[in-house]
Amino acid sequence: MSNGETSAAVPDPRTGSFGPTTHATLPGLPPAWSRLRLIGAWLAAGRRRFHRWLAGAALSRATLGGRRPATRLSCQPDPLEGRAEVADALFQGRYCFAGETHLAPNQSPWALTRTGGAWAEGLHDFTWLRHFRAADGPAARRQVRALVDGWLQRYGRFEPQRWRPDLAGRRLAAWASHLDLILDGADLALRLAVLESFGRQIRYVARSHRALVPGRAEVEALTGEVLGRLALGLWGGRLGRALRRLDRAVDSQLQPDGGHASRNPSDHFTVLTCLVRLRDALVQAGLPPSPALVRAIDRMAPVLRFFRLGDGRLALFNGGVPEDPEAIERILSLAAPRGRAPDRCPHTGYERVAGRRLTLVIDVGPPPPPGLSDGAHAAPLAFELSCGHDRLIGACGAGQGLGPEWRRVARATAAHSTLVVDDQNAWAFVADRLLGMRPALPPPDTQATRNEAGGQVWLEASHNGYAGRFGLIHRRNLWVSADGDEIRGEDRIEPRGRGAGRSLPFALRFHLGQGVQASLTGDGTTALLRSPGGEGWRLQALGAPLALVESVDMAEPGAHRRAEQLVLAGTLDSGRVTLRWQIARADAPAR
Repeated sequence: MSNGETSAAVPDPRTGSFGPTTHATLPGLPPAWSRLRLIGAWLAAGRRRFHRWLAGAALSRATLGGRRPATRLSCQPDPLEGRAEVADALFQGRYCFAGETHLAPNQSPWALTRTGGAWAEGLHDFTWLRHFRAADGPAARRQVRALVDGWLQRYGRFEPQRWRPDLAGRRLAAWASHLDLILDGADLALRLAVLESFGRQIRYVARSHRALVPGRAEVEALTGEVLGRLALGLWGGRLGRALRRLDRAVDSQLQPDGGHASRNPSDHFTVLTCLVRLRDALVQAGLPPSPALVRAIDRMAPVLRFFRLGDGRLALFNGGVPEDPEAIERILSLAAPRGRAPDRCPHTGYERVAGRRLTLVIDVGPPPPPGLSDGAHAAPLAFELSCGHDRLIGACGAGQGLGPEWRRVARATAAHSTLVVDDQNAWAFVADRLLGMRPALPPPDTQATRNEAGGQVWLEASHNGYAGRFGLIHRRNLWVSADGDEIRGEDRIEPRGRGAGRSLPFALRFHLGQGVQASLTGDGTTALLRSPGGEGWRLQALGAPLALVESVDMAEPGAHRRAEQLVLAGTLDSGRVTLRWQIARADAPAR
């Protein structure tokens, strides 16, 4: 995605005066090049499947053994802190991962063979060891040894599903940070079994790197390999090669503005956490981090701040989840203790406006490239808004841990605060294009312009997601006051090209944050909003009737709750409609 900078002069929406402006255009690819990228992604997926099969073949598994490391054991720092109450729940047999709980009192959780998905990954990645660290004591260490021993007996030598490279990488990182917790008080047999399996997993991840999907999974796997080698004293040429592979992987995934190419805030947070962890482990071992590693951390930290809303958690774009605000703060304190969020991430495709009590982030980018877009959402020009510590306008969430049907719903354009035509997604998902399940569409194209004057911000954006099917362009203009007490918006659908001018249903949606109370006034043009913190806001709209309808909140993994949304719905008039709306503090004076 290229980016060009020009200057333009756009009148201020309140005064009509002209001020300094910046312009960013995010064009799509030519059709032929777009098709070549999709074919390349399909071939790359085939190569990864072949290498994954090869790494798990019987002959390869038979050679995973090697010299058992027995000296120079060291624990690598875990930057995130655990919670003793979680360890207590695990001790009692309440295993809660990805929002799903399974009970196994007085029995091994590894016997829960019918479980799968995100819950099983949360169990098998062993990141919960940090909670036992927080509850440290003889009982906690005995429980850890029992759980590790149970896993080794079932999965310690090899199991394709539980040894998937990124999952194995997370497990290696967790073991590397808690070797003392695992081995303290262990008998010789358990100690040898732990070290043997540790070495086998490191060698497996090193061999299967060609099977890794580009993106977050690749970084997690390589991070686990490096941390494992450092913990077991497996230094030398193989450690250097793993570090170089990691540098290349990170470099290929970062945009020029420092954002992750998947455009997923949670992926960005996870990758930055891996890099911070690696940097600190290398420093502890007396090895200098590579300049590429340090540079990547410096570039990514400001963008993580960019994605935070007023509650300290992350926006929900492209499959992201809110994440733990304490964990986010901890990683930022380690990565870059000082600094502020940028206003723009033009290459990653987002704009941000932060006022005194208001934070707004809007998606103005095209879908991620093939290979990085399996969880991407079809939400061009969707925005999320927080006022103080409360989320006022947002999205339904990612639907993690709820099954494929819920995740498909969460990815839809209608699950976001943007405009939908004919109840269809603005983008076709990459898998749909590869399988030919959608008509031939023009390449995704988004454009965004940002203007600032006197503290006011004016955003103009558009996308062509409905051009190929309906000959329509969606344009969204947003103006934010200098004091952050008012947002004015205008959404337009305009015909372009053949097939334009059709009368189709449309819906402009504003998904309300959890706990936001809404009520409509008698004239049908205004909704009064009350945030969980007690602040009053007013949403007024013109161009279509305003309705309050049911929605769903799937932001937290493994859970869905009832929510509400405000909707402006109607039918296009010869392919055109203009909708104007305003969100303002209820006690703000009329302008």
